[in-house]
Amino acid sequence: MNNEENNLKKSSFNFFKLFISKIKKIKHLDIILTVLFVAIILLIYFSTFSSKTSSLNKQENKVVVENKESSYTSELYKYSKEIEDKISHVVSSIKDAGKVEVAIKLSGEIEYVYAYTTKTETLENGTKVETKTPILITKDNVSTPMVLQTIMPTVERIIIFASGAKNTNVKLDILRAVQLLYDLPSSKIEIFAGN
Repeated sequence: MNNEENNLKKSSFNFFKLFISKIKKIKHLDIILTVLFVAIILLIYFSTFSSKTSSLNKQENKVVVENKESSYTSELYKYSKEIEDKISHVVSSIKDAGKVEVAIKLSGEIEYVYAYTTKTETLENGTKVETKTPILITKDNVSTPMVLQTIMPTVERIIIFASGAKNTNVKLDILRAVQLLYDLPSSKIEIFAGN
């Protein structure tokens, strides 16, 4: 058995020597090894960079979602209520309009424009990589992104119930007032005679 082990070691050693001698015969081996080494380094760098970017995006989305969940519904409700109250005030100011109730339908959702810091890095190969990081505001140990602008949805449809809308002239006055107020076609405004 000892003899078999020696033969196996010799054959392995001979194979290794043969392999090394064939590698030494390759022209420009130092250049090939250098390129291979640089490629491995770049692969490691970019995989680390992309994982950092994806974790940043996940973190950013988490903060935005938490912020939306806590205040989005109340903000949208408050916005639609303000519009309904404004229309109700204008319509009730019309002569003989009577008791007025208003309901609206909004198009779209609230959009937020967030503040970012931008960092540009130039890699060794000359490629420029831009990284955007949201600017966070921390209040009471809760971080939220800084909002530069809030874009509210537009009014899509308006329904008005007015007790004076039984009169055609009052109904037309209400229609004209609301059209001027929100620049909507008459097909988007429904007026009903209320109680």
